[in-house]
Amino acid sequence: MRSDLHDIKMVFQTETERAVCVRSEETGDDVWLPKSQCEIDGEPVRGSVVTLTAGERLLNEKGLL
Repeated sequence: MRSDLHDIKMVFQTETERAVCVRSEETGDDVWLPKSQCEIDGEPVRGSVVTLTAGERLLNEKGLL
């Protein structure tokens, strides 16, 4: 089975119970993503670089791919 998951480096901003806000290193834009559709690997501290894992469809919708 082929996976549509992608790992991208993002700058962690903040989070709520249901969503995470990250900043694109390339554009500097903040993007909110539902926690149910992504995973963050790394220290979730504002300004730290983390690895965001999410599906291709979501990343395309948010302009991250």
